[in-house]
Amino acid sequence: MNSSSDLQTLIADYAAGVIAPADLRKLETALRSNVELRRDFIEYMNLDSAISDRAALSDAEFDAIRCEHTAALEIVPVAKRSPWRNLGVIIGVAAVMLFIMGIVRFKSTIKSAAPIAAVAAEIMSLDGAELDGIDQEVRVGNRLSLNRIRLETGAIQLRLDNGVVLDMTGPLDGTLESSMRLRLAHGRLNADVDEAGQGFTIVTEHGEITDLGTRFGVEVSRNEASIAVFDGQVNVASHGDDSGRPLKVLEGEGVRLRKGRRPQRLSAVWLSQGGYSLSASAGASIVVDVTDNAKPDGLHRFYGIVSDGMRAGTIAYTTHASTPRPDVVWQAAEGEAFPAELLGADVVCPFHVDRQEQSLTISLRLAGAANVYVMHDQRRNPSAWLANGFQKTELTLRSGPWRSVSPLAEGIEPDRDGEIYVQYSVWKKRVDAAGSIKLGPPQTDGDRGNKAMYGIAVKAIPE
Repeated sequence: MNSSSDLQTLIADYAAGVIAPADLRKLETALRSNVELRRDFIEYMNLDSAISDRAALSDAEFDAIRCEHTAALEIVPVAKRSPWRNLGVIIGVAAVMLFIMGIVRFKSTIKSAAPIAAVAAEIMSLDGAELDGIDQEVRVGNRLSLNRIRLETGAIQLRLDNGVVLDMTGPLDGTLESSMRLRLAHGRLNADVDEAGQGFTIVTEHGEITDLGTRFGVEVSRNEASIAVFDGQVNVASHGDDSGRPLKVLEGEGVRLRKGRRPQRLSAVWLSQGGYSLSASAGASIVVDVTDNAKPDGLHRFYGIVSDGMRAGTIAYTTHASTPRPDVVWQAAEGEAFPAELLGADVVCPFHVDRQEQSLTISLRLAGAANVYVMHDQRRNPSAWLANGFQKTELTLRSGPWRSVSPLAEGIEPDRDGEIYVQYSVWKKRVDAAGSIKLGPPQTDGDRGNKAMYGIAVKAIPE
């Protein structure tokens, strides 16, 4: 819809309050890029407003306004008029104000003009949740009809009639515009969408996230929206990207959206201990951020961080399509207890696909003094940065189970249960103050065998 007549139709629909949301976005885009269209828009909106006002004025009031504008026009030369100006001359200070406030004013008109039907949802779980505006007592198993969802505290899991499961954590404010569309003003949620709900969309001020059959998390604050994909993929349409092409975000990838800016990689994502989903524990973590020196173009993978999570059964690597199994976890060495020294450390989950990189550096930003641990595949020669900067401890761990068909499993004997685990030595470095520490590449020159990527854990040192 690019012709002049089509754009004028959009403006007319806008003024009448019947424009569709998709057409509104087209109009906003055209107004930003077309100076002449902005002038026409101002004139049309002023004429529309003036006609409405004229119907409410007495003849004496209208004559007074006409005289005032006629006097002003005798002083200021009149430029060539567009066809819309021939309908009348009612342009004043209100024109500027209408142009500045037009889009915002109309968006609120759309909301009031088109009531949203309630969406049926079943409560799957509750954890200290307080839903604002719900009169009835809320219990697991209840079915509610919802539009506005305001969660002050706690957490709630909802299942919509199309099978979409939403795990929401307060404080959160959102609106279910339909069973396929949630507008999230602020807050954090995880979405699990099966085939029936494919196409489910979360709308934020900074962009839109459309599911393509997946599990993903979204967190919206005042300044940005963060998206992390745990399984499958989503399409992300950023309000800061002028290309108009959605960004495809895959499993193990994260993206940060900020209005007016291009999408950026989300390099660190805090994960829950019990499942692969967004967690609220970032503030309690000794690890403040994780970055690397990978080229930003086309790379959106995130480092998972499980705060206070080091124990048997915690994931070892960020799940990604190239990881042999998504359930590769840390375990104690066979027949031994999990090392007490490591219990409760923050787990940083790197990408197993990086196991043969020779130029990778990973930077950990820490909130205070801590011991940094690196779990190193015992079959691999330690790199110089590890041997010279860290101390090898007597601790050992293993990760798994790994598939027997994985190249990584070559030469490993199954344990007594028939499972394959990789054995690690544990290296340690003390960091005495807040700041950053760099870890080097997993691959050393001449050591190109299929060995595991190293693991990372960080434990705060009590003051």
